[in-house]
Amino acid sequence: MMRQLLPYTIRPMEPGDVQTVVAIDRLSFPTPWPASSYMYELKHRSRSFYYVLLRPTTDEVTPADQGWRRWLYGMIGLAGSSRVIGYVGLRERGQPTEAHISTIAIHPDWRGNGLGELMLLVALEQALELRFSTVSLEVRASNQVAHRLYRKYGFRFRSVHQAYYRDGEDAWLMAVEVDRDAYQSRLIRLRQALEARLGRQQPEPV
Repeated sequence: MMRQLLPYTIRPMEPGDVQTVVAIDRLSFPTPWPASSYMYELKHRSRSFYYVLLRPTTDEVTPADQGWRRWLYGMIGLAGSSRVIGYVGLRERGQPTEAHISTIAIHPDWRGNGLGELMLLVALEQALELRFSTVSLEVRASNQVAHRLYRKYGFRFRSVHQAYYRDGEDAWLMAVEVDRDAYQSRLIRLRQALEARLGRQQPEPV
């Protein structure tokens, strides 16, 4: 899958993307995945689907080149030449009718532009293309921003996984049925609204 949405490109994740993906992971989560987990997903899982979001080719803006941020990016290997600014992972969960969003993140410098919503939309549309009927995910119990986004896309609370994360925080399991005509019509409207929002923006980091 290769998709162009306005100035952004979305394509399947490749092994060469993993270093940058892990760098974004470390900036996004208190318990990030190691590179070996991504490599395993890419190489050994026949029902895993991982995608990356690329910034526009004509945009040469890189993360702020100053102070601690410059030092940190150098330490974690986030090269300014990399175009990967976000990612999402989707995998079959237990039964062939359910897909699970295993991870989703946008580089901190590119947040607030609707790109996390874009990657969620990519995962949902891909689940439909692959003929999954349900999509689920886990989210930290404290992550109110993510809760609002997922509810916007029809996700509902299913259960609590106590002390799910390595730091002891609970996870909410949320899910949505995507194979209904009414939901697919809703998804089209949400996509149109997001496209309009992205089209009004100048693609650049904050």
